[in-house]
Amino acid sequence: MNPVMLYTFYVVLASILAFFVIYKNFRYVFWKKTQGEILEKKVERVHQIIKYETYRPIVKYKYTVNGKEFQSDKIFLSPFETDKNTAEKIINEFKSEKVDVFYNPFNPSESVLKRSVNAGLVVMLIALIGIMLPFLYQTFIEIHGYGLDTKTIAEIVKNILHKLHD
Repeated sequence: MNPVMLYTFYVVLASILAFFVIYKNFRYVFWKKTQGEILEKKVERVHQIIKYETYRPIVKYKYTVNGKEFQSDKIFLSPFETDKNTAEKIINEFKSEKVDVFYNPFNPSESVLKRSVNAGLVVMLIALIGIMLPFLYQTFIEIHGYGLDTKTIAEIVKNILHKLHD
């Protein structure tokens, strides 16, 4: 196989994977909102690392979508552990028994109370973009160095995908 085609295939595959990871971690932006009811609030000790204890804020809630009732305890999309004071501050933000619940319209059992981006997601996004940019730039340079136009590139990608499928 031509090294340029192999390299291009790798970059396209890595780009698709990067966009998939970004979508999975930011998909809640498109979720719908409904009203829910808090059932329980607590701070749970997760574990101790050396002399540092980690805690998880837990807010159990129920909500209804299309006449069906669901329950969850996810505040954020990704698992979240922190110190005890921060965990207490998070659960104390929910003063009322009624809360806004953001749910996945394609899978209403998947829900969160906060659609905020945590530092881990931002770091991951920066890392993915930082890793992909040099590869995309190199691919652009090599493709133009070989004098390929967009029609030829599309044909190469189509042939690669057909070979993978067969």
